[in-house]
Amino acid sequence: MYQETRSWIQENWDESLTLRNWWALMNEARLSFPRWPTDWFGRNATESEQNEIARAFSDTGVIGAPTGLGVLMGAPVTMTFGTDEQKQRWLPSLATGVEGWCQLFSEPGAGSDLASVSCRADKDGDEWVINGQKVWTSGALHSSRGMLVARSDFDQPKHKGLTYFIIDLNQPGVEIRPIKQMNGAAHFNEVFFNDARVSDRDRISDINNGWAITTATLGFERSGLSEGAFGGVRVSAGTRAGLLDRTVGDLLKAVKASKSHPDEYGGLFSNIRSIASPEELSAPQAQKLISLYSNERIAELTRERITSSIKKGNSPGAEASTMKLHWTNGLRISRDLGMELLGADGMLVGDHLPLEGKVQHFFLSMPSASIAGGSDEVQRNIIGERTLGLPKDSQLDPSTPFKEIPKN
Repeated sequence: MYQETRSWIQENWDESLTLRNWWALMNEARLSFPRWPTDWFGRNATESEQNEIARAFSDTGVIGAPTGLGVLMGAPVTMTFGTDEQKQRWLPSLATGVEGWCQLFSEPGAGSDLASVSCRADKDGDEWVINGQKVWTSGALHSSRGMLVARSDFDQPKHKGLTYFIIDLNQPGVEIRPIKQMNGAAHFNEVFFNDARVSDRDRISDINNGWAITTATLGFERSGLSEGAFGGVRVSAGTRAGLLDRTVGDLLKAVKASKSHPDEYGGLFSNIRSIASPEELSAPQAQKLISLYSNERIAELTRERITSSIKKGNSPGAEASTMKLHWTNGLRISRDLGMELLGADGMLVGDHLPLEGKVQHFFLSMPSASIAGGSDEVQRNIIGERTLGLPKDSQLDPSTPFKEIPKN
């Protein structure tokens, strides 16, 4: 598979192609998302086959498949729960990078307790009217659509009155405000809805069944977070990113010349190894490298189990929470070991430093990793309750109508 993919790249790569055309070629060859079903632009590839394809793209240094939450979560949600008509409308645009999606879940009053969302959806004929606020929304500025969970029935208990939509963000009534982070980026956003509208045909599953789709979405996110880009150079998908009609040659030059850090987590494992001289490592540092390798291998095997389950039509279970914990554990090891190896340089920032300051940038970015995709504490609760059979945390409001639950 590796040599076959390299040969295909050599035959088709042309720096005068637009990104739109390059992604269309990749999709036609079923090389963008090989683990997807054959019915939807994939080839039902195994983990080993996918890794070989990814390695071919990385080794040749060309642009890889479209990235973003649309392909990480939106596509598997659509494949698993969407109607045939929804699949036909949305999957081609996701597979070819024409659309980028974001996740409209968290709110100022509903983070880890996601079932407490109060953004409301009111039925109006064949449409729903959306009012409320979302926060910590990654990539909202560059997204065409959002995966939205909203409160459709305030008389139901909090887990039962939610409905799930795919909403168009390019419309009146949607305001997006970037949030500045301590690492200098503005990856997260606040999103405000003021009488925004979404068609009922863009509803996923039944009315008031949104919690089931939400938990499945989070499972797809947790199981996929550690995968990063699918080989090659990362480029954001979606018309709003403004890159589709630029040539791939220009984009490659821009990425190489960029002084920013477009990916907060990707490539850290290999970067850490590149600055770790074996003969200079202390025994504790060597042990951390071994732990990092072991963590990666366990994560790969866990991802194989999840992939097999999804191909059978099942939603990710507690394995996805295990996958998320492996991911954050590996990131913590990388963060700590990287700063140790840099020594005094770890207190500085700048492109003149080893790895152009990526380790320091990662150190400032890492705190969000244990929260993204559901906090580590939530993952441990899921594993304890669903896999180990431990008793659930006590809840005071499992059957109380949402409108009667006391609010701060």
